[in-house]
Amino acid sequence: MSLIYFASGDSHANIEYQTISSTATEANQEQSERLHDRISKAQLQRLYERFKSAPDQVVGCADFRRMLEEVDIVFSDFTYTRLFLKINQNHDFLVDWNEFVSYLIFGFQEEDPSSQKESLIMPISAAPVVRKTEHRSAVCCITLLKVKSDQTPLEDMTESANYSFGGEDSPENSGMWVTASHEGQLRFWSAHMEPLRSAVSESIHLKVPTWILALQALSDVSIVCTASTERELRFHETIASTFTLRMVIRSLPYAVYCMSYAFYNNGKTHSKLVLGDYAGNVRILSYSPYLRGPFQAKPGAALVELTWADVLRGRIPLLIPKEYINLHNELISCVYYSLHMNALFASAEYRNTKKYRGRCPGLIMVSNDDRNNFRIPLGVSVFYVSEVKNILVTGGPDTFVRIWDVYISSEPSAILTGHNGGIVAVFVQPEENKVYSVDYHKIIKVWDLQEHTLLQTYGELVRIIHHSEMDIKYYYHSHLRELMVAGRKLIQVKCCPRVRVDLTDGNTHAAPVSVVLYNRLFRNIVTCGLDSYIIVWDPWTGRRKIIMKNCHTKMIYGETIDIEITAACFDPLEQFLLTGARDGSLKIWNYNNSVVVRNMSIQMDQEVTAVIWVVDRILAMGWDRQVTEFNDVEGREYGDPKKWAKFHTDDITCADVKLGEGVVTATYSGEIIFWKLETGQPYRRYNVMDPSQFIELKLTAEEEKLSRRSKRISSLLGANRRSASMLAIKPDEIKDYGANIPVSVQAVLFLQKRPMTKDHGSVFISLDTGIIQVYSHHQHGGHIKEFIAVHKVGDCVLTMATDRKNRFLYTGTAFGYIKIWHIVNYCIPEAEKTHVCMPKLRLDFIFLRKELFLTRAKRMVRNQPEPMLVSSYKGHLKAINSIGFINLPKILFSGSHDYSCRLWTQSGRYLGTLGTVLPWSKLSPFERAGEENRPYRLPPDIKKVASSTTLKVISGVQHSFQVKRPKPTEEREDEGEVEDTGTEMKNIFDRPLREPILGKHFELPGRSAIEQRIELDTTQLYVPIYSHLRVHPSDVMENLPTPPIIGQVKSENYLDHYMPVVGKVDPNTSAINIREPNKVIRSKAGGQVGQARASSTWGKPKTNSILGMPRAESSQGKARASSAKAGVSSGYGRTNFGPNPSRVRSNSPKVSFMPSQLKTCRKPESSPRKAKTSPARAKSVSFPAKANPVSTSAKANPTCTSVKTNPVPTSAKASRVSTSAKSNPVSTSANAKPDIMPVKIKPVVKKPSRNTAPVQITTSIAKTKKDKP
Repeated sequence: MSLIYFASGDSHANIEYQTISSTATEANQEQSERLHDRISKAQLQRLYERFKSAPDQVVGCADFRRMLEEVDIVFSDFTYTRLFLKINQNHDFLVDWNEFVSYLIFGFQEEDPSSQKESLIMPISAAPVVRKTEHRSAVCCITLLKVKSDQTPLEDMTESANYSFGGEDSPENSGMWVTASHEGQLRFWSAHMEPLRSAVSESIHLKVPTWILALQALSDVSIVCTASTERELRFHETIASTFTLRMVIRSLPYAVYCMSYAFYNNGKTHSKLVLGDYAGNVRILSYSPYLRGPFQAKPGAALVELTWADVLRGRIPLLIPKEYINLHNELISCVYYSLHMNALFASAEYRNTKKYRGRCPGLIMVSNDDRNNFRIPLGVSVFYVSEVKNILVTGGPDTFVRIWDVYISSEPSAILTGHNGGIVAVFVQPEENKVYSVDYHKIIKVWDLQEHTLLQTYGELVRIIHHSEMDIKYYYHSHLRELMVAGRKLIQVKCCPRVRVDLTDGNTHAAPVSVVLYNRLFRNIVTCGLDSYIIVWDPWTGRRKIIMKNCHTKMIYGETIDIEITAACFDPLEQFLLTGARDGSLKIWNYNNSVVVRNMSIQMDQEVTAVIWVVDRILAMGWDRQVTEFNDVEGREYGDPKKWAKFHTDDITCADVKLGEGVVTATYSGEIIFWKLETGQPYRRYNVMDPSQFIELKLTAEEEKLSRRSKRISSLLGANRRSASMLAIKPDEIKDYGANIPVSVQAVLFLQKRPMTKDHGSVFISLDTGIIQVYSHHQHGGHIKEFIAVHKVGDCVLTMATDRKNRFLYTGTAFGYIKIWHIVNYCIPEAEKTHVCMPKLRLDFIFLRKELFLTRAKRMVRNQPEPMLVSSYKGHLKAINSIGFINLPKILFSGSHDYSCRLWTQSGRYLGTLGTVLPWSKLSPFERAGEENRPYRLPPDIKKVASSTTLKVISGVQHSFQVKRPKPTEEREDEGEVEDTGTEMKNIFDRPLREPILGKHFELPGRSAIEQRIELDTTQLYVPIYSHLRVHPSDVMENLPTPPIIGQVKSENYLDHYMPVVGKVDPNTSAINIREPNKVIRSKAGGQVGQARASSTWGKPKTNSILGMPRAESSQGKARASSAKAGVSSGYGRTNFGPNPSRVRSNSPKVSFMPSQLKTCRKPESSPRKAKTSPARAKSVSFPAKANPVSTSAKANPTCTSVKTNPVPTSAKASRVSTSAKSNPVSTSANAKPDIMPVKIKPVVKKPSRNTAPVQITTSIAKTKKDKP
């Protein structure tokens, strides 16, 4: 059924809607309307004469075609009509000379490359990253330990791409930041500002604190160089997280103020360290980076110290110095060495204008001893050299940014003005054609390098940095495109960062995309976004043709605010664009020249949710709950709009039109109203909660009164009218109409090819529950069917589209899924249903092919035969707001909330994202896309979260898997051959390894003739893992014989080596004189014994003995040795003495005892009882002389000493040895003259071994002066 509608009420204008449809054949459309490519200057002159000679200097469509044929420009009938519509910008179906020339100019502007480079967002748009420096004072210097050099040899120099694969952002390629403060503290940071470690750089000779002036990283040799006020250079090694001082150059003529370093990555060219000092001198240290040059670690030379005079004399041959004395008269502010040009650049500030009178050489370029002066008033503070562009950018105290040609120093090529303070930092992005400059007030300005215009002024640093901080350091990371700002804080500012193509293909808009439209007349795609941008794209080349910014704006408190674009559509002939915004404003655009043709509005601050442009009328719907009709007839377009009756009780969310028949509108509360297009009267009303219920279309008296008043009241009182209508609605009416029901309508779609009958489902309505309802827009029609359109809980369809013949339904969901439904036989009478060729659908849609497991999307519709789901895949990470279809090339496009608009084939292959930085696969408007039998790439963001279904649909590859079931054991033993499955996966994983498997140096052990089958023990409830292994019984370990030398050493006694004592032993000077109080502890047997640790004076050569004992050569020593050999402990271990000898009176007896007087009493080992010691006996006490001959009288103030011994066991098994001073007393008369000192020897209590009786040794020692050895 083919309908033809005239574009205007004028019967003479026979321009039809079929002109811009896709019904024409492919042969007729192959000719392009690019007239500017075919016309010459002579032809243009002849056409000008024809236009001037025409009546009123305007021509119609037929006359225009005749004029082109006269100048030998011939097109087909279809192409002539399209060309005439493109040129006719006045919408009057007449073309004059100005319109014709404007069309030619627009053709040339589309090919202008400058339109492609205009960015969607500002160069500095991301929020800065701020963190503390962790320094005690402000950062005075900052440098970067680079992985790659900024300078590249000429033969290796390539054009830098505007995208990266993530390698530049990796820690291996980003480098490491180094910051320093004046007191000498250095801190190392990762490229993403994570602290790594800290270090200190200080002078090794001076005791005064250091003061750091400059810091430079020598990246190719892993050295960090610091310059200080001590006039020395300190080179620190940073290999493997170390910070070792490797070299010190002292006694420089002047302190170094600034440093620079130049090197190549290949290591074939000498690296150069450039030093600029306070006296205007420049010095260069050159060396070869091979094997780290002069900083190579050599054994025995950890630190190299030398003076600058030694360097000049060649003490280190690897260091080649060069000096430029008095290059400037002031201190050097900035230095740079270009290896590519073999030139030195040095700048200085000349603030004394009276002295230099403005003729100061602010910048000097030295190349092969030739000096080139760039004379700049007040000198140069900073500069930047770009070898790629051969330009030099300077900035100084005069607040001007100058751009120079490197080889032309007479005058700058451009002067950029706009700063209010001296320039402190400049850098260039050659691949982006941008210049960045920072002034003294911490304001960053971005300039276009070619057009020399200001692009952005960034003042966020003023808010972050305190106003008292003025000495701020800047460093630009060219690989990461980040500006590091260092002071009291570290601030990281991203300057036009590269697009990470491993994460995303790029963005189409700077905000979510709201509307995507395809213009069949100009064959381009128009995208509108919430950033208030309108962008025209060429989908066949991926180029951006036109970008219009700040399309809808509003002035709030003197500031211009961008308003989001929420709705858009084309006029019937698709020459103009209509957009609606969130504030209720509407605009008509001639988007080919970015000119606003007309401004309209529904109500203030009422969002426009849908716009419809039919012949001579414009319909706008939104939050004002009614349809507003604007005239599109010439002469009446500026009249008052017509307001349709307000039957809706809630905000309108969506609407659609079927030409010549009707309009459908839907609301948040689930109301659906069908309207007559010609009269604007409603004829059916439904509610999605109960679609079969009949709802009467009736206005209340107050609503009728308000509708009559609305015709007389100006549109300025729209807000008051809305509030009055809200008060007029009764609560029970709201309940009847379903206003409180939370189910809302998200999208509506009219099927243009289906007739208006009650049996044809012509309107698809999407609900927020994920269900799509189908209605007939006939007066006696209604709800027909519904189906589930999502496969995830909480998802819903936000947008719908269909092809020209209404064969497929394309839906986009809130979770980013794109689904395609086959609706040829859905909701139509049985007599009209056609046969569906499933093999052809399976060839077109890989989603329909069988899989090993039923996927989630198929499980949801397995009980839903119609409509048939033919494709489902995840196209975006966020909600899809708009979707459309191009009929002839079979291309599907979707605009999402993730800032992107993507193109797909009908079967689901990914073609690209509009605005991507990657190369575009060229498409044709006359050929079907995706016909190549090749795997397609996946969007990087989808690739990380895609399911198996999405991977299969987008890539177009389905791997076939066959499950091989195991055969019974009997059949497996009988069959000797293995089945060949013939699949690719089987061939890959079942192929045996090539011999030799372990290489040439190893071989597998030979197999035994007897087959060893694994037998598992299944008698238990579980099967041990290693129960099938053969375990050999273990034998008793055989003790090896003891070597003779060990037995000889074991039989020796260390007492044989002590010297004997001659004479008496003085307790004040001998080892017995230990001043330690008694400590009474309870022994394990139950008694208390005195215990004290032996003094550390034992073993000292004062007395030549231990405890005053004679040497082994005497008879007493031999007796001592013999007793020791007999296994008796004589108490030569730790000793415990009584009261402090210093407290003993002068008449106290002097004591010396002999080992030969020791008596032992040992019980047999076979005694089953343990030795028990009475607590009363174990105490260390003194008895009267008559009762106990061992002790002296109380008047003598005896000294009781207990000696704790380490017993020597008498058998192989351990025995308990206890010693008591009261066991075997030695009787002595109380009136005896010799001094008697009782000695109590306390043993170490050891736990006896099992089945072994303890052995008790009791010893009493007494010695008199008259005893002889």
